[in-house]
Amino acid sequence: MTEREKYLFDLQGYLLIEDVISDADCALAIEKIKERMIPREKTPNGYDPKGTWFHADKLLDVGQPFIDLIDNEKIIPIMKAIIDPTLRLECAYSYTRTKGCPPFEIHGGFRGGSVNFRYNVSNDQIYTGLTVVSFALQDVSAEDGGFACIPGSHKSDFRVPQEDREELFDLNGPLVKCISTPKGSAVIFTETLAHGANSWQNDTPRYGLFYKYNDRAAIYADQNHWRPNQDAFDMMTEEQKCYFNTAWQAFGPDGRHNTVSEFG
Repeated sequence: MTEREKYLFDLQGYLLIEDVISDADCALAIEKIKERMIPREKTPNGYDPKGTWFHADKLLDVGQPFIDLIDNEKIIPIMKAIIDPTLRLECAYSYTRTKGCPPFEIHGGFRGGSVNFRYNVSNDQIYTGLTVVSFALQDVSAEDGGFACIPGSHKSDFRVPQEDREELFDLNGPLVKCISTPKGSAVIFTETLAHGANSWQNDTPRYGLFYKYNDRAAIYADQNHWRPNQDAFDMMTEEQKCYFNTAWQAFGPDGRHNTVSEFG
């Protein structure tokens, strides 16, 4: 991780990394998401999506290009620098949204109270927990309604007051920044950052692809539910398999600290 990347991530709570996925793999990923996606009954905020929100889970089970993204050479060095050298991949999934969909309201923006939602810096070392990689499978402009956040909110020691939440977390308000993402790029952001997505405004659906990484000693999602199937493990390298080892901090299986896979 370069000094520039450290500075920007610490300042903003996110990084934009370009040229992560080839055009061919972007097209292949979209094709496979289309085959797997199903309508959501509710948006993450509980709204009726009226046919505008879809999700596709367990994308690793369908193979490439999703498996190669597990340890992408442009992403993993940053993850190891800001989380820990021993990583777990919590989950990989897609949200597809069509024009006029309800937004994904701003959430997060508080670094205390959980091992998963933390952010601090000590002795030139960043320490954060659950961290997301949002891969851009298509060009997304700020006006389209893609990734939005409140830069710097990942350092907040205070929750937004409930009575001020609507005003301060307004997706069209002065605190929120919408981020343009070129095709093939990725936005890395700590879940401690206040983030969301505005209503999608492009005629072409947005095919969002999200990988969530965590410290080997922390758990956010059900490990058994999100662990890939045997067909997926058969396509992985030994190193890739280790990203799904059981979470533990100490007194775990001998020699299995992300060097020997437990599954597959």
